[in-house]
Amino acid sequence: MPQPQQHEGGVTLEDVRQGLGKTLAEEGSRPLLRLTDEELAALNPADAEKPIVAAPHLEGMSAQEREWVLATALRSLVSRDLVEIANAAELDVALEEKHDSAEVELDMRLSPDLELALALRGTAERVLAVERTTSAGTEYAYIYLHTPELLLVEQVTGGGMHSLSLVATVQEAVETVRRLVDPQEVAGHDGRPQELDPRALERDAIDPPLKHVIDNALVVGQLVLLAETPGPLLMTYATAEELWVVNVDAPDAPTGVTARSVGRQTLVDRIAQMVAFPVWNP
Repeated sequence: MPQPQQHEGGVTLEDVRQGLGKTLAEEGSRPLLRLTDEELAALNPADAEKPIVAAPHLEGMSAQEREWVLATALRSLVSRDLVEIANAAELDVALEEKHDSAEVELDMRLSPDLELALALRGTAERVLAVERTTSAGTEYAYIYLHTPELLLVEQVTGGGMHSLSLVATVQEAVETVRRLVDPQEVAGHDGRPQELDPRALERDAIDPPLKHVIDNALVVGQLVLLAETPGPLLMTYATAEELWVVNVDAPDAPTGVTARSVGRQTLVDRIAQMVAFPVWNP
């Protein structure tokens, strides 16, 4: 993802973050935009080739089908006043002549909210990626970590709808994740940690009661911190009665895999640890 450090007029990315953080502190968190898989792909085709964000509606489409839906998505963005295309006539000619629309270099002007959303998506150095699977399907959430006072939360439905919000506190972002992985609030008590062998994590090699929990899980969550240095992984398994977490300290480590049942506060604390901002000593 691009990491711009300076904008026009000498305003740095840090200046923008601080200004937004102050505004959110005064006015509170707020919804920003709702976009579809295809709208996001139309805005940034390069990112769509190697996405970190799920695009469930686009998955499985042929190249021709993607071309069609992206062209329609661009028209949708224009009709919603999120995008203005200065050379719209040139694009229309290309589409009428059945040329590849990617051959046309678009002159796009974005609405302020859309420009802000794309900038915050593209400049976060750390992102907490969350996946929640139930019998109804899979949903996702992404927490873009900028400052403790500025976080972008993106929630993605199984149908490919992306809801983006500006969030003013880490606690609020953590609560969003907690509700996603524990929708029935079954996290009730802390159990004793159980050490697991990273080399024997296949289902048949896992001892009860964790095996029983996995077999009867109604909600399965996966939390991973995306960063330059790979972060920890947390799996959650919620049954009708309890919630267990499996914590992996680091990828491919020979130790550091533990499992336990957790209560609500411990679950909150564990999520908060994953999104904690570094403390810099002067």
